[in-house]
Amino acid sequence: MSENRKKLKKLDENRYELDVRGLVCPFPQVLVTSSLENLSVNDILEVLIDNLPSVRDIPLSLERKGYAVEELKVDKMTWKLTVFSGK
Repeated sequence: MSENRKKLKKLDENRYELDVRGLVCPFPQVLVTSSLENLSVNDILEVLIDNLPSVRDIPLSLERKGYAVEELKVDKMTWKLTVFSGK
């Protein structure tokens, strides 16, 4: 997997993308959490992910921390988690 995939990519003014496909727990969680720490209030983080345990666990963990999370299945093996920081 390309190192670029794991980097936070700015899509527009308040929207960022993090591609953690190909990674297994706990790495997706760690990268998502550290990325959110660097975002501002009202920024949106879109996470592309293909690890089913992470798809289940990351939204639960983030919602406990006060984030709103929407989940969308993109294709057979990929999900997009949209995380609204708003904190």
